[in-house]
Amino acid sequence: MVRFKNRYLLCELVLEKDCLVYPIEQKEVYYVVRQAIERCHGDYGAGVTQGGMNVKYLNVYTKTVLIRVRREYYKLLWSSIPFIKSIGRQKLFFHSLHIGGTIRSCQKFLVKYGQQQLAVLLQKCKTQEERKAVQRATIHCTWLKGLSNFENVKHTEDDDFSD
Repeated sequence: MVRFKNRYLLCELVLEKDCLVYPIEQKEVYYVVRQAIERCHGDYGAGVTQGGMNVKYLNVYTKTVLIRVRREYYKLLWSSIPFIKSIGRQKLFFHSLHIGGTIRSCQKFLVKYGQQQLAVLLQKCKTQEERKAVQRATIHCTWLKGLSNFENVKHTEDDDFSD
C-alpha cells in the first residue's frame, strides 16, 4: 500500500471590508482555489491537483483556511493563491501563514497565531454574544487532538471563557 504524502497550506483571508464574520463555506473556497489553479497553470494544473486537493478547515471568525494538496504539486497551489481576488462579491486576498507536512504542525502554528489575533478580534466585538462566539472559535483549535475534532466540538451556554 502506497501512502500519499501531502502538504497543508494555512492561509488567512484578508477582506477588503473589515467585518467580524464573513459567511462562507468550505466548498466556495475550494472552487475559487481550483479556478485560480486552472487560470494560472491550465488543464495540467487543474488535473494534477484535483484528486488530492481539499479544504480541511475554515474558521469564519479568524478567517483562516487549511488546504491540503499532494506534496508534489503544492507549489502549483502556492503560486496560484495570490491571483485570488474575490469570493462571490466580497473582494479579498489570501495571506499564506504556514506550510506544513502534517495537520498537527499547522495546528500548533494556528494555536500560536490564534492567541496573537484574539486580542484584536475581541476589540472589534460589539456585544457579549459576539465576544463568546469569537472566543469559542479561537479556543476551538486548542482542543484539537485530530482532524475529526474540528467539526465535532460542541459548546454549551454554560461554557465560560471570561478572563
